[in-house]
Amino acid sequence: MTIDYKTEKTETITARISKQTLDKLRSYAKAENTTLNSAINQLLSHAVDWDIVASKTGWVPIPKDILMSYFEKLDDKTIIEVADASGRNVPRDLLLAMRGKFDVKEWVSILRSRAKAAGFHFSEIPEDDYVKFVMKHDMGAKWSIYFQTYYDSAFKALGCEVEFSMTNNTISYKISRRDYDPDK
Repeated sequence: MTIDYKTEKTETITARISKQTLDKLRSYAKAENTTLNSAINQLLSHAVDWDIVASKTGWVPIPKDILMSYFEKLDDKTIIEVADASGRNVPRDLLLAMRGKFDVKEWVSILRSRAKAAGFHFSEIPEDDYVKFVMKHDMGAKWSIYFQTYYDSAFKALGCEVEFSMTNNTISYKISRRDYDPDK
């Protein structure tokens, strides 16, 4: 999902940035095919929404290949048990610590930020009666099982029914607009 910054109130500031950092920002903006201003706004938004609070609430950066090798040693039953238990309990603490609220909209926001931080493709596709989400993680079938089970348990804890489908490297899920409406 792309945030429409044109509808948000903005302010103009002046900041001193080292030449090396500014050159990196310009390269990033060019690679993303966006303006420098838009790139800086997106990066700052991500820093405020994720980077600043994530480490304080228990998120740790671990290389993807290490996580994948651990999961390959686990059977599906163990993955499902761990994902279900953590999905019922962990999101409440995360939501309260990171966003101050325990609701579906904030949970989706965390999933979006987490996917971006992990380098996953994440898209949000609004339809008439529901919103479909697609997350391509490229971590294999065991991770699809984990994500689907974890997210299902988390959404149920929020009182939200979700319909899932998955492949070896992608999960998708649909949420009724009764439970989550991105337009509100």
